[in-house]
Amino acid sequence: MRVHKAQREVIRELVRLSPFGKSWEESVRKLLGCVLRIPDVLGLLYVREGQTIGVGELPLSFSVESAPRRGKIGFVRFRKVPVAPGAYLVVFWKKDGWVFPSLVLSLLIVLLRFLESLENERRQRLFLLNGTTDFLFFLDKEGRVLEVNTRVEAILGWKRESILGKRVAEFIGEDAWWILQNNGTRMELALWGASGHLVHVEAVLTPLEGASFFLLALRDIGERKRYEAVLLRFALYDQLTEVYNRRFLEEYLRKELERTRREGYPLTLIMLDIDSFKAINDRYGHVFGDEVLRMVARVLQESLRSSDVVARYGGDEFVLVLPRAKEEDAHKVMDRVSRNLRGAQVMGEPFPIRVSYGVCSWDGQKTLSELFQEIDQRMYEMKKQRSDA
Repeated sequence: MRVHKAQREVIRELVRLSPFGKSWEESVRKLLGCVLRIPDVLGLLYVREGQTIGVGELPLSFSVESAPRRGKIGFVRFRKVPVAPGAYLVVFWKKDGWVFPSLVLSLLIVLLRFLESLENERRQRLFLLNGTTDFLFFLDKEGRVLEVNTRVEAILGWKRESILGKRVAEFIGEDAWWILQNNGTRMELALWGASGHLVHVEAVLTPLEGASFFLLALRDIGERKRYEAVLLRFALYDQLTEVYNRRFLEEYLRKELERTRREGYPLTLIMLDIDSFKAINDRYGHVFGDEVLRMVARVLQESLRSSDVVARYGGDEFVLVLPRAKEEDAHKVMDRVSRNLRGAQVMGEPFPIRVSYGVCSWDGQKTLSELFQEIDQRMYEMKKQRSDA
């Protein structure tokens, strides 16, 4: 039998369609829409597990389950063909004596069955993928997204339909994708979710089938990052006053002394403590004393430059590090600090504080221990002068 010219064009179009579409439904609709171009075909209907996809002119009421394999509804004729378990293709036309081209029908059924097998594989993959808390991406060898699990949309807010077919580098960054492919299969990333929230993940890239495909797993490490941040804060900061602690101060000064020696700029330290702090604790209690320490730390931070460092050295002692400052600059800083402390309040009440301090500029020779001994000695000389006055 001679195949009509339009039928040959349809067959060529059916063979050419690859990939069909981003989703199973879109792929089916493309196939049916292509066949609709055959003369005399009114419409096509594909029913699968209760899901219906139709194109062209269809009867207002038609029950696939109860319909025979061939029949007529008014002036419209139909033919029902099983494609897979629970899946049927129905073709509608009007012309009496017309027969749907068997070659086109056979090819259409083959392609629909192929789509069914792909969809079943996709569902099996998703069943496995959605059982994990990771964000999973199936990629081709070019890094284009073939499939994602539901966690990607649920947590990151990235819509599946907006991801499929695109290169994963558009979402994680070109640099990150290059590093994962070339310099290792594991790295940490910070990604922005669709709602503007930041998600910290560990990315693991696993080659599949000889690197023909890849599985990219993004594991949420936000809780770990928060825990690390808490540990880091405990390691660097004094928990009562929220300024740097002694451990950080000593490590920072070792590096700063090296930088000062290398670049040749001045470096000045101030050590201070609160006059009569023991008497404050004895008279008002330790809770009040803690508030005094917090207030002093706050005043020190507000009185310094952003490049200066404040650290609690121990008890009621604080150390200020002033890079690129000389001794006369340090005394001006302490004049400002003393004025601010005279107007200070504790627990909502005026409570002027006086501090004694020592100042020492590094001469490029003293060790860190010798530097602390010198400023400590100068601080107690001031305290002694005041007690003798």
